[in-house]
Amino acid sequence: MQVSWSDKDMFALLDFINSHKATAGDSLNFKVPFWNAHAASLMLANPEKGGPKTPKSCKEKWKRLQSTYMVIDHLSHSSGFVYSPKSGADISVANENSWDGYMKVHKDTAPYKNKGWLFYDRMSVLIPSKCKGLN
Repeated sequence: MQVSWSDKDMFALLDFINSHKATAGDSLNFKVPFWNAHAASLMLANPEKGGPKTPKSCKEKWKRLQSTYMVIDHLSHSSGFVYSPKSGADISVANENSWDGYMKVHKDTAPYKNKGWLFYDRMSVLIPSKCKGLN
């Protein structure tokens, strides 16, 4: 059966990571025993939908969450945009031209034009922003 991740499963993954982040160091690169323990946890061994999570699927999901967070974090710190977990970049007619220019370079932000990402706040606790100013 294919692995499927509900919002509840995702929050369980993030909560488990948060409670064990000290074991992973600053880069949050967890070792194999961590993923084995998490996949065997009651929250993920009996998912709401799809098959049970494997250590590999948990690790892959974590990598995808990190990638998504970096995309959104960059957007949230870009000049001219305000990011909201509910409404994303909240693009209207007034800032559509700026968005179009941004999208030419950052195509992976398209889903967040007017839709937020439910896990942004949880991820921001785990991963410090890497966005830098121009000064």
